[in-house]
Amino acid sequence: MSWYGALVLFPLIGCGPSAGLPDTETVDPIDVDRIIGIWEGTLSQANLRIVVRIAEEDGRLIARFDSPDQGAYGIAADTVSFDGERLLFNVDSINAGYAGTLNSDGSLIQGRWSQSVEFELDLARVDKPSVRARAQNPKPPFPYRIEDVRFPGGARGVTLAGTLTLPESEDFPVVILVTGSGAQDRDETIVGHKPFWVLADYLTRHGVGVLRYDDRGFAQSTGNISTATTEDFADDARAAISYLQSRNDVVANRIGVVGHSEGGNVVSILAGRDAPFACGVLMAGPAVSGEQIHQRQVRMIIERQPFPIADDLVKKIAAMNESLYTAARMNASFDERRAIARDIYQSALARFDEVERKLLNLNDEVQVDAIVTDWFRYFLGYDPRIDLEASKVPLLAMYGALDLQVPPDQSVPVLEKINTNHGKIEVRTFPDLNHLFQHATTGLPSEYGVIDETLAPEVMLAIKEWVLANC
Repeated sequence: MSWYGALVLFPLIGCGPSAGLPDTETVDPIDVDRIIGIWEGTLSQANLRIVVRIAEEDGRLIARFDSPDQGAYGIAADTVSFDGERLLFNVDSINAGYAGTLNSDGSLIQGRWSQSVEFELDLARVDKPSVRARAQNPKPPFPYRIEDVRFPGGARGVTLAGTLTLPESEDFPVVILVTGSGAQDRDETIVGHKPFWVLADYLTRHGVGVLRYDDRGFAQSTGNISTATTEDFADDARAAISYLQSRNDVVANRIGVVGHSEGGNVVSILAGRDAPFACGVLMAGPAVSGEQIHQRQVRMIIERQPFPIADDLVKKIAAMNESLYTAARMNASFDERRAIARDIYQSALARFDEVERKLLNLNDEVQVDAIVTDWFRYFLGYDPRIDLEASKVPLLAMYGALDLQVPPDQSVPVLEKINTNHGKIEVRTFPDLNHLFQHATTGLPSEYGVIDETLAPEVMLAIKEWVLANC
């Protein structure tokens, strides 16, 4: 689900006025006692929690901050200053600064966060950071069987660990849940949400068994995720089908696969290559190539930011990405591709002025390295249309109208055209839902963590009804 991460600015990335701080200073011990600790506040306009941890190391103040609603932790401030009343710090890596005043009893810092725009940010002293309550997280008692399982994955040395939930009824279908991109656990945990846990609980309570598992090389599963591609994850899903078929309590011809985002590509691969499963659900699964998806999502996410970005700047980003794709596709080792990509990147930077570089965070070659990984190389070139056209199993493709990562207007027409000949693909687009199938306002990834809802009820209902009727 993190395809947008390469060469795209995040909400806490931008070009803001510097707080004008000196280098980190040594401090008076009395002053230190007033400011050391954990502080938390909310960026009022964005409803994003910010946690700042201030400590003393070798007689100097150190500040690190988290943005838990965006899944960002431990970001270090480069300069920190406190005079007993006024706290200032800068975070050069994201071009941000904070300036605030500590009140008389030492319980509250009133100030402003500067980053492209200014936000009010008052920080209260806390014993520990808050945790957002997720109302949809399942709660006992659970009226179904729960079993922790381990089974061989799709390659030597890969063992997948997961959870199988089975209804108490008989002759029920079982679906396998396949996560989106990036290292994901069996619950597909993201910014405090656990959508696969919520979905598994709902489906099992309504007569559909569910197997969900940690990605290879992550959490309790073994293997090497760093070199894995979508096709490897499809091999793991095929192995999960084989495992279910080996069980006496599963009906072998009633097994389905539900894939979210990149997991939708896994469903397409399985469907087009005669995997032994009965039905598939693509939740925000692409129907076009990764290159088309990436360029479109970069543009859409940039254009939806709260601060204006000129169209010619967006075009320059697209052109730079296009040149980097060339390096990603080269028939060379990762180190060779990385070296070539970094040269391309440095040359492309000459077309951006310093303000543009800061605005778009164009000073981080780690993002370039991500583009030349084996995973991204496969992602760019894989076009699910071929597999979708060859599919013989019934498929349900679901999209949120506000999805900026897999825009429905890019994939839906393709699926509808395929279905003209196929006749087995049902396409549904849900209004006001984002990439995670939450009710949203803008669809921006920055909203994911601040929305209380984990998964829209109408989506879970649609999956349940479709699986019961088609698997």
